[in-house]
Amino acid sequence: SNMSSSQQQTIPYIYTLPEIEAAVSSPQFATKLIDAIRKGFIAYSRGKFNACPIQTMGAPPMAPFGGDCVNNYSAQTCVKSGYITNSSHYVIKVASGGHPFPANSGLMQLYSQQTGKLETILLDEGLLTELRTAAVGAVAAQMLAPDLKSTSCRIGMLGTGVQARFQLRYLAHVTECRNVVVWGRSKNNTQQFIVDMEKEGWNVHAVDDAQELLDQCNLIVTTTSSREPLLKLNTGSEKAFNRPLHINAIGSDSTGKMELDSDLIAAADLLVADSRVQTRERGEYEEALARGLISLDDVVELGELADQTELHRKNKQDCRFTIFDSSGVAVQDCVIAAMVNEALLSKE
Repeated sequence: SNMSSSQQQTIPYIYTLPEIEAAVSSPQFATKLIDAIRKGFIAYSRGKFNACPIQTMGAPPMAPFGGDCVNNYSAQTCVKSGYITNSSHYVIKVASGGHPFPANSGLMQLYSQQTGKLETILLDEGLLTELRTAAVGAVAAQMLAPDLKSTSCRIGMLGTGVQARFQLRYLAHVTECRNVVVWGRSKNNTQQFIVDMEKEGWNVHAVDDAQELLDQCNLIVTTTSSREPLLKLNTGSEKAFNRPLHINAIGSDSTGKMELDSDLIAAADLLVADSRVQTRERGEYEEALARGLISLDDVVELGELADQTELHRKNKQDCRFTIFDSSGVAVQDCVIAAMVNEALLSKE
């Protein structure tokens, strides 16, 4: 052929889920990822991350996906992309999930910043999105959760799905606490969650009312795809809580999703978000901002918080009520894609 060698097609490395699972399953990977995600958010807040606008398909104002999804906005596909300045790759990440899709799925693509060529495809089926989201929960908990060293503390889980499990697995790297109080919509799923997580060393019991988590726990993690608030402010009490409380709000990641009541958000002493820009149109603070209960200036970015240690929770006397809201930033995808790519290429 008269095709010169420079024009020959280079086929990217393609890694399947089992190969990726092998690379991410060690405890060392988890602790490295938590640290790398924290550094990624510092870079993000310092303007070193270049993020493209997020694409969400199957969400309002678009039509819902066809077939069984008619009038149902829970099945969505999200495309996040961007790159860290001066790093080797840029990343495009596709993640799909929500009822009635049979399961979450997705992949990550790594392109060279030098050549623009696609170098690696990670067919992770959404696993890396779950892990990078779990890692950010651990990062926020490290800075803000009360009683990380105490064995008597309780972690409240709102939701019983895949992400709820990964949140606990990653929290295990930053807290000694192993007591869990769980609320789930479905009795069966809650029961299964208890069985599975007790095998992993957690003491879990269920409550019938989500509101009980606010009364019983020091750290609450929400991972549902609810569109109406599940946790509300108990009115009548002057100070919302007379004990330290931190909420990691992980679930609501697109417009119109919410797990926390806006009055509960307005009662917080410190509001943290992964991205101030995204907070306007997606995530837990969306409605509170729209109602004027809080202003964007009240929201601290996670990457800023990492630098401002005076805002981290100090001790048992620090009785602040703090909230971290994660809507997911492409910097997390870049960080985990680069880590996994490096781990897999070193095996080649």
